Amino acid sequence: MDIKDVARNADKLREQANHEHDPAIRDRLNRMADAYGRIASTEAEAAPASVRAAVMVAHTAR
Repeated sequence: MDIKDVARNADKLREQANHEHDPAIRDRLNRMADAYGRIASTEAEAAPASVRAAVMVAHTAR
């Protein structure tokens, strides 16, 4: 899986959490999104500058 895909998945999980009515499910989706975001950020540190920039924009856009 590409780093940018991981960041996109984190954003999708956050969006899904925003529409979830059940607080337990919403919290779990947000925790999963945070984990994906951390993975993307960690992987981006070793990636070329263009990939790092794309991941950081996606991660901070929430």
